[in-house]
Amino acid sequence: MYKKYLRNISMIFLCAFATFVYFKNDDVKTVKKKANMQTVIFKDQDETLIPVSVDIGVKDNKENNIRGIIETMKSKDFTQLGLYPIFNKKLELNALIMESNQLTFDFTNNFKISNNQQALDICEALSYLFCKDGISKINMKIDGKAVSSFENTTIPLSCITPNLGINNFETSTFDLYQTSSVLVYNEKEIAGKTYYIPTTTRIQNTNQTIDQKVSLLLDHFENNTKIETTKKSQLNDGLLSIYLSSRILDNSENISPTLYSRLEKSFLSLPDVSSVHIYINNELIQEDQNVSTSIDNIVQI
Repeated sequence: MYKKYLRNISMIFLCAFATFVYFKNDDVKTVKKKANMQTVIFKDQDETLIPVSVDIGVKDNKENNIRGIIETMKSKDFTQLGLYPIFNKKLELNALIMESNQLTFDFTNNFKISNNQQALDICEALSYLFCKDGISKINMKIDGKAVSSFENTTIPLSCITPNLGINNFETSTFDLYQTSSVLVYNEKEIAGKTYYIPTTTRIQNTNQTIDQKVSLLLDHFENNTKIETTKKSQLNDGLLSIYLSSRILDNSENISPTLYSRLEKSFLSLPDVSSVHIYINNELIQEDQNVSTSIDNIVQI
């Protein structure tokens, strides 16, 4: 009788423990579901802007998400990964005004900017991160006062539009306003990890055919084997068809999935292009029909 009693007590204990473990695991799953992955931008040691996806924590609305992104870009928690903050730790966002097609940032006067390149980096970061979902312009204020440029710089802050791009080579007003930006996705190793690095090259707004634009983009594309076209590219109703030389295939006569992704991401940045078909030896390559235009650089600390 006593043994039966102990057995029953043991069974109750095991059931209770199993229930605890089940709900504990369920809690862990719930926590994981609350991860809030957002794109932020850091710099590496070469001053290249590196967009990465990080968990900024649970936020309850769009404004708090934006504030969380700005705060993360002040963090030194990622320096062991070779990623350094582009905002001074003393910088604060006083206010954020959100309208249907533009954002106005009101910052404290804590920017550490001493030249045009540093000013352009800030403009590019804000443009890349926030000029989307219908936002066509970003306005800047410092301590409540509208500003047209940062102190000691000549970069016009009116350039913070979707056309600005990221990691530009040019800093002149003419280049920023009289051309359109397209992104070339190359790779870079930072502290042992490989990242996609979007780099803007600029094309004239007029007098260039789609084939010329494709050629210009490929001229800035880094690859062990030069990427060449075998016939003219075509653009019909948003579908870009590109015909490439088989020299880019590997020893197994396949195209690297990473190379395919980089190519498609890059071509999707061309004006009026909504989808891409890549042909090699006149055969359509269907490596991945769901390549995202967003950065895949996910990092954790």
